Amino acid sequence: MKLEILDRDDHQKQIVAEFDSETLEKFKRQAARKISERTKIPGFRPGKAPYEMVRRIVGDGVILEEAIEILIDEAYPKILDETKIEPYGPGKLDEIISMEPPKFSFLIPLQPEVDLGNYREIREEYTPPEVADEDVEKILNRLRRRAGTAVPVERPAQQGDLVAIKMSAHLINPEEGQEKILIEENNFEMIAGVSEEHTDEEGYEWPFPGFVQELIGVSAGEKKVVKHTFSASDFSDDLAGQEAEFVFEVESVKEIVLPELDDSFAHLMGPYETLEALKNDIRQQLLSGKLQEYQRNYVDRVVDRLVEGATVKYPPVMVEDEVEHLLRHLEEDLGKQQMDLEAYLKARQITREELIEKEIRPAAEANVKRNLVLEEFARQEQIQIKASEIQTIYDIALNQARTDKELRQLAGKSMNTKQLADTMARMSINEIFNQRMINRLHAIATGKADEQPEATEEGSPSEEIGTTDTTESLEPSDEAKADASQPQA
Repeated sequence: MKLEILDRDDHQKQIVAEFDSETLEKFKRQAARKISERTKIPGFRPGKAPYEMVRRIVGDGVILEEAIEILIDEAYPKILDETKIEPYGPGKLDEIISMEPPKFSFLIPLQPEVDLGNYREIREEYTPPEVADEDVEKILNRLRRRAGTAVPVERPAQQGDLVAIKMSAHLINPEEGQEKILIEENNFEMIAGVSEEHTDEEGYEWPFPGFVQELIGVSAGEKKVVKHTFSASDFSDDLAGQEAEFVFEVESVKEIVLPELDDSFAHLMGPYETLEALKNDIRQQLLSGKLQEYQRNYVDRVVDRLVEGATVKYPPVMVEDEVEHLLRHLEEDLGKQQMDLEAYLKARQITREELIEKEIRPAAEANVKRNLVLEEFARQEQIQIKASEIQTIYDIALNQARTDKELRQLAGKSMNTKQLADTMARMSINEIFNQRMINRLHAIATGKADEQPEATEEGSPSEEIGTTDTTESLEPSDEAKADASQPQA
């Protein structure tokens, strides 16, 4: 066997392998025997028909195809051994160059390579958020409105009134194939002029920013038509640039009589002795939420800089695998909404190929690079989960899976106790691992990290759990054979 190694720019090796004709002939006869074992040859027992008889029955092409498969199965490991290539995954036959002599081209994906550069020099300013007094006041006012008494009034709606309306909405010039109706006629109650009462956690105001201002000055029995052109920052960016018409009729206007803001109100809201205690609790909850969001965004910025400063090489098959993963995930999400991919593509007026090339593949490439960078970061920083921790996590999960009846009901019949424990343990392990990675990223970016990674307290790195991915059971053995899931920060 003669081998020629050719470099490529896509992190694969091209191997041209040339065999002697006698080798191929040997494999053709092996192929004929295999074919005769599964193909009925008149007058012969399975596997006993002579080569020429098999050749007449199935043809040279079928035998040659089978022979090439046998040759590849036998030759491929030898190719890897002789070339000293450590592949990322299975190679593939790229081309049959010739048959005289037998000459084949193989493509072999290489292990990814990551160079993080001077990542320990990354610095990102960290300024923890604060809670303003007006933020606390907004929450207090919302609580007062919900605890208030709605009293019918015979006047136009004012700021803070509870307004009952019957409303419908439609697109004025819907695109081809687009649903015209946005809101079927229905009854709604809204607080006039108070947008935060109708704004979700992501900051989207329903049905569009400023709608509640349109309620001010309208009396019961009156109708109003409001037109709005959606922007990308509105509730649904799919409607960006399109104009809609909202038609509503006011059915009633009620003034909300608010309770006094005092210690009695605090008692009404929960186990608070004083109004000040209630305010402090609100402030702490707001601060906790802001800190979580700020920390999430901060880590994203640090990881972006980590990725930008890294040099990453990986074979195309890694992206293809991630494309398939993202497509499956999309189909699962659509299934939860009682929709399939075909209907989704039709609604968006795009083809499967357009979806993959314009949206899925760019996301897959970014995911592969990001995950490889984080994996290498975890390796260099020696971020690990000890075998003893794995054991403890699994024991807790197994005990909970056995004793928590409510959890068992939620899991249903799709999981037995061991499977449920495995799933719970994996989630805990991934959460712990990601938090340790986040802590390390934060320490480096704020200039508070030690020059070297922290030393481990027990065992060597080889005895601990790092970033190895596995789909096997997490049930520990005496050596804690449980393994941590691949982290994604």
